[in-house]
Amino acid sequence: MRILGYVLAGAGLLVCAVTFGLWVWLNSFACGMIPTGCKGFRLRWEDSEALAYFIPPFILGCVIAVAGAATIAVNRKRARKT
Repeated sequence: MRILGYVLAGAGLLVCAVTFGLWVWLNSFACGMIPTGCKGFRLRWEDSEALAYFIPPFILGCVIAVAGAATIAVNRKRARKT
């Protein structure tokens, strides 16, 4: 069970990291597509159209990571009792 917890926690963190990385890539790509040039790069958090695609996988990754951490914690409690 402990291995499953570590796998879940790692997978959740990986999903969160990939989602955030793709969000940064999308913003930098959009900045580069401006014909007049890009003066400073910043993340556009007010872009609700793109965030609609990035928030669900980020939340899913957080849920998976928390499930993995809870599995590890429960397994450690059980190991202490025996």
